[in-house]
Amino acid sequence: MKASIREDNKKTLKSITVNIITSVITIIVSLIASVIITRIISVSDLGIVSSFSSLKSVFTIICTLSVYISINRMMLNVKDNSYEFLSTIYIFSSFVCFLLYLIYLIFSKYLNAFLGFDTKMVSLMFGMIFAINGGQILVSYWYFKNNYKWLFFNNLLSSPVSQIISLIFAFLLTSHKYLGRIIGIDSFNIIFGLIYGGIILTRGKFKVHKDYLKQALNICIPMIPYLLAQILLTSCDLLMIKNMIGSYEAGIYGMSYTVSNILYLILVQLMMPWSPWVYRRIKNGDVEIIKDASRKLTMLCGYLCVGLFTVAPEMIKLFLPSEYIASTVLVAPICLGIFFNIMCVYFYDIEYYNNKNKEIAALSVVTAVINIILNYICLKRFGYRAAAYTTFVSYFILFILYWLFTRKEKERDIYNTKFIFLSGFIVAILAFINVLFINGYLVRYILLVIVTIYMFISNIDYIKMGLNKIKKIRK
Repeated sequence: MKASIREDNKKTLKSITVNIITSVITIIVSLIASVIITRIISVSDLGIVSSFSSLKSVFTIICTLSVYISINRMMLNVKDNSYEFLSTIYIFSSFVCFLLYLIYLIFSKYLNAFLGFDTKMVSLMFGMIFAINGGQILVSYWYFKNNYKWLFFNNLLSSPVSQIISLIFAFLLTSHKYLGRIIGIDSFNIIFGLIYGGIILTRGKFKVHKDYLKQALNICIPMIPYLLAQILLTSCDLLMIKNMIGSYEAGIYGMSYTVSNILYLILVQLMMPWSPWVYRRIKNGDVEIIKDASRKLTMLCGYLCVGLFTVAPEMIKLFLPSEYIASTVLVAPICLGIFFNIMCVYFYDIEYYNNKNKEIAALSVVTAVINIILNYICLKRFGYRAAAYTTFVSYFILFILYWLFTRKEKERDIYNTKFIFLSGFIVAILAFINVLFINGYLVRYILLVIVTIYMFISNIDYIKMGLNKIKKIRK
């Protein structure tokens, strides 16, 4: 193995390790914040926060054209002109955001009823999107470059510290506590997003390259339907529950989603360094290592999923007010959906690398439409809890579609698809056992112990290597 490849692998492993550390910190802080926030703001206010967050996610994609998604592909080509490329997409996306805000103001009277928020709240949303844009771009660049030191600093502040700030804001704003939560949760991203934008412009010398912009738009514009579909898959549940049933039920569901989202945040952090690393390995023709690494990563994702939905019912009952006990039964199916969503990344990477952006978008849009239809039917018939299961079904369908559409791609051989399917089957079985024995904690924890023992035995060699490295460092 070449020295450069070994160094790249080491840096990627360090990035994943750093992400795991920050994710653990995020879990602890998020759990504490969830306990406190439920005692500061009402269930209905929590529903407003969740709905605003979902709407902001949709508008972020539209207002910035999600130019950051082109970075992983473009960095393979621009090389020494990295910051000039970043400057190009930052200036362009900021201009688009400002232009769309002006258009909104013209039609705000008509759009507000559809969006469910007044002009002040929507203006706040546009301002947050504009500020956060620089952070999205620079952090995506850091992930590609495996700049794990800056990523540790950024990830530590963007979630744990912002959680604490949001609690303070929510406590201080007596009449609009939901507003304190909304602003506080993105406080770091807002402030440092502007600073990061300044760094991009300074190092990129405020340049705008038409060729770079054209290439970036060719990558990201076909992906907008995909990203919107992903947001709809994750957020339409809350929006539809709020509109069809009520803010209170949206608040209950939102809390189960908040707990489950801890898993999503961890797995996304694990996958952020993974995808650029896979692209570099494919480009350099060094793909042998990917199969074994993906096997270990799949096991870790599955274990984290099982671990969270096993302990979640007790956490909710122990730390949250009694109103949220109804959310305990929803965590397992939501986590299962998140697991299959993350497993899609393997097949997504293959399609993305081969510039099959339109196919990616089409599959995601189809799945999002299926999810909306299922939600509309099932929410009316079975209530808000049905949304957890319709989301799982939708993600599973997306997973199958991705798998089918990559059959002809030669790169699919870099993954052990049988192992991925087997892992998904086991996690699904454990999830449904968890729901059946939601009040029988003994059964659930025995299964978790068995899975933990299996994980330990399967990775004993890696554990020994890690312990040996720690011993060397101590000496």
